[in-house]
Amino acid sequence: MLRLFCGILLCFIGNIHGDSIFQNHSVFLTENEMASLYCRYETTDSAPGLFWYIQQDNKSPELILNNYSNRGNGYKEGLTAHLEKSNKTFNLKIAAAVLSDSATYYCALRPTLCESVSHLIPKPPFSVSSLDIITICIRAPD
Repeated sequence: MLRLFCGILLCFIGNIHGDSIFQNHSVFLTENEMASLYCRYETTDSAPGLFWYIQQDNKSPELILNNYSNRGNGYKEGLTAHLEKSNKTFNLKIAAAVLSDSATYYCALRPTLCESVSHLIPKPPFSVSSLDIITICIRAPD
């Protein structure tokens, strides 16, 4: 109960400061197509921490990558994300989607709390200030 309360409190505090994430919520494509997962953020932080997570059926979310060039356990070749500060976007691209890429993807934003952030890899939902999800469904070609 305490963990749930802390998670809700952190999200609430983040939204007070104007932090938010916007994503397209479903993507449907055929195997081997390129997938672009949209993530636009709003924050007053000049150096935001942005993260992509993947959650496959009945598993915990795993970090794919973040804007500090760190890769997590959910990373695989063909996944890229580029931070566009002018557009406030951090879109994830999957070069050639395969059936195993069908999952729920989370784009997360959290404020930078210290100067040395390259080793900070938060795990949702308790250490992010704003979080949104996208579900991607891939089907085999006919």
